[in-house]
Amino acid sequence: MEEVKTCLVIGAAPLRDPQSLRRLYRPGLFTVCADGGLRRAQQCGIRPDLVVGDFDSFQGEPPADLPVVPLNPRKDDTDMLAAVNAGLERGCRRFLLACGLGGRLDHSYANLCVLHRLHALGCEAVLFGNGEEACLVGEGETRSFSCAVGTTVSVFPFACSVCRVSYTGMRYPLDGGELFSDLSSLPMGVSNVAEETPCSVTVHSGLALVLCTPDPDAVSRDN
Repeated sequence: MEEVKTCLVIGAAPLRDPQSLRRLYRPGLFTVCADGGLRRAQQCGIRPDLVVGDFDSFQGEPPADLPVVPLNPRKDDTDMLAAVNAGLERGCRRFLLACGLGGRLDHSYANLCVLHRLHALGCEAVLFGNGEEACLVGEGETRSFSCAVGTTVSVFPFACSVCRVSYTGMRYPLDGGELFSDLSSLPMGVSNVAEETPCSVTVHSGLALVLCTPDPDAVSRDN
């Protein structure tokens, strides 16, 4: 079976824990920095294969021997999407989007939309930032999460008004329950808790956004 080619995209959102980025990187991944993501890579001793951006968030000059794709600042697409497109052009079908949450809210939302694009293309993708993870689970899919016990797991409909889901390994069980995104119902998918590793989310209909936030007390104990 042919191995799926993976692309690591490094964004410019704040990086509180460099180790979290180092854990995602491994030699052989096609690694692209989106503009100021180059600074994040340099902080972690990571040399990317490519840098794309309009360089409004990276201060200084990229290394002379590093391949760069300059973008016009007057553009519609974000630097993150341009970096993802570079990975798609090179045959990547799995994407790790690092430093993509926890900075500016507009950038975080735009990166969630990049997740949506990748899911629509049939790619596997996870968005990371400040210890949190986000992914999309589509109709008929089950996704397992190897997060630590105590991790907060929230599930919301995304790009749809309702999704029907089931959980395993969580404090508040759900079996074919409906989650709504309209104003008539409160967001019931907030702040479930992983009680087993792995836990899982199955989507029976619609599209679900799953957000995993580690227990800060557990993180501080590990450190």
